[in-house]
Amino acid sequence: MPNNFKYRSGISSAGAYQVSGVPYMSGSGMEIPGTDNGTHKVEFPYITQWITIENTHASVGLRVGFSEVGVLGTTETAPFESYIVLPARKDTRDLSRITLNVRVKDIYLSADHASSITTAQIAAGVTTVAREELTGSYDNWSGSAGVG
Repeated sequence: MPNNFKYRSGISSAGAYQVSGVPYMSGSGMEIPGTDNGTHKVEFPYITQWITIENTHASVGLRVGFSEVGVLGTTETAPFESYIVLPARKDTRDLSRITLNVRVKDIYLSADHASSITTAQIAAGVTTVAREELTGSYDNWSGSAGVG
């Protein structure tokens, strides 16, 4: 019997999340526009295991969410904002940084003030699960309660 089956990690493959993540880092000081200019979409090469986002700006907050609609909160279907705000990095980095243990293929960022620009840096552990595995109702959870 021929063996034509080739194993690959899928969205529910526990082993893909149990091993250490493959490192992913953005450049430091990545410029993020304010809500007047939409959002900045960060596309990961594979599905994430965890993400650390840090606001590196000294005076402007950083919105972090899982959909553009959630970060902007601008449609009737998502009248409530679905994001968190990382405060500006002033005296301590502790409040301007968050680590999320989530499996997503994209995140959305925006400066917390409409016409401002902020800066950020990202570190993540990505799995071996292809981006294409997160499709349909799992498509970055967009439209889900709390995501927008």
